Amino acid sequence: MSENYTIQLKPVYSQTVPTPDGVKLPDEFNLVWHQVETLKALQNPDIDVVIDVAMTGDGKTLVAYLQSLQGDTREGFCYTIALYPTNELARDQETQVNKYIEQFQPNNEPRISRLSGAELEIYAESEGIKKWEAIATRIQESEIIQTNPDIFHYLHQHAYLTPKDSPNKLWSPLDTKFDLFIFDEFHVFAAPQIASVINTMLLMRHTNRRKKFLFLSATPDEQLIELLEKAGFKPTVIDPCVKNKYQFPDSLDQIQKLQEDGWRQVSRQINLMFIELEPTYKACETWLWDNRHIISDHFQKYPNSKGAIILNSIAAVKRLTPLFRDFLQPFKRVEENTSLTGKTDKEKSLSADLVLGTSTIDVGVDFKINFLIFESADAGSFIQRLGRLGRHDGYDKDGNKISFDTFTAYALTPKFLIEKLFKGDKPPLEYNGIYDRPYFHNQIRDKYRQINNFRAYYRRWAGVQSVLLSSSQGLNHKTIRSEYVASREAFTKDCQKVFETNLE
Repeated sequence: MSENYTIQLKPVYSQTVPTPDGVKLPDEFNLVWHQVETLKALQNPDIDVVIDVAMTGDGKTLVAYLQSLQGDTREGFCYTIALYPTNELARDQETQVNKYIEQFQPNNEPRISRLSGAELEIYAESEGIKKWEAIATRIQESEIIQTNPDIFHYLHQHAYLTPKDSPNKLWSPLDTKFDLFIFDEFHVFAAPQIASVINTMLLMRHTNRRKKFLFLSATPDEQLIELLEKAGFKPTVIDPCVKNKYQFPDSLDQIQKLQEDGWRQVSRQINLMFIELEPTYKACETWLWDNRHIISDHFQKYPNSKGAIILNSIAAVKRLTPLFRDFLQPFKRVEENTSLTGKTDKEKSLSADLVLGTSTIDVGVDFKINFLIFESADAGSFIQRLGRLGRHDGYDKDGNKISFDTFTAYALTPKFLIEKLFKGDKPPLEYNGIYDRPYFHNQIRDKYRQINNFRAYYRRWAGVQSVLLSSSQGLNHKTIRSEYVASREAFTKDCQKVFETNLE
């Protein structure tokens, strides 16, 4: 028999600050502390890398594009390329940035291009051109490019070219034109992707002028910071929690005072119940179906609710979706959202009453929900998925904005985590306890199992990427060899230092 443990997470408020000189905002916009500090860091010539670890929902996207939204300036336009770990997130962010452009109305009308494998295939076929030509056109005709780390990696590894082509045929115009490189949700990057990012950043540093790199995530990655520093970059971390720029009020009086002082709400109060599950096959799936009344009861009590179920398994989502669709018919609409879901169905899921999905939800879609059931694989996915809840008010079936009455989450949790969080002589969490987010997140990070961080990968395999960039297929290619002699030597030296390997 599983045990359940309930806690309450306090709401989160972020401190607003005066708008810096030279920054133009629409009337309804105010900047918070981390946004202004990130903007200052991006404008500081002594800082290469900015790492913004503000909480989910606190406006990291806005500050990432804020320079691009200012229009033409004497210093020139900030050409931006943003990398997203899923195509769904890139699609969602394209919509968001277009909204910003409509609100800010920059006088240069920046053009946005979204590059995915499918988009490239369609564009190249419709225009009767090759993929590399399609990429080159997008580079030339865009002020903002949104793509994924894989395309960015392959482009710098000259994968779209023939052996006779100059390896820098695509990456040289890209790296020359664009000023700011954004890596969003970088905590989900695996070791090969992090190695690719470091290799590419070093390539840019030694073949081009200095660029700015912005990493966005609510979960800081110490391993990435360590590698960046070893590579000779100058990262700065913007952390509102460390600077006490978040407040977690306990009462309505405190909330009213914060609102009067101009603090902005980031997340609402959340009631979180931990469901202890045995490590058996289909444990989450079985619990969900056996306890389906919890979902129907919630919808009956709060008729305007919107909910999401986030699972690790696509197969589980595929099996459960038709069951819940039949169970909740005809009163509630149930849809799915996974990497195997078609584009049309994914868009339909945004307005569903209940959506079942996988990581395409927590790293891809900004749902307006007040009811969440989720499982997780590690601390990062736990915090990321819980962060989907409490960020927004909702909308009724007619599209009118409404305030949700409550925000409720069920965490389908392995037994070992429950024991570490709630049991023992001095457990960090207590039944019906009330906690602020930093303390709670720290407990999750500390008590969740540590999945292999693949630290040894960098010494053994990251150099393979480095060699491809520096060998006769890359900087030592006969068409560009004489142009990059010094760059190749410096690049090789840095890679050997960072990855503790010998490229020879």
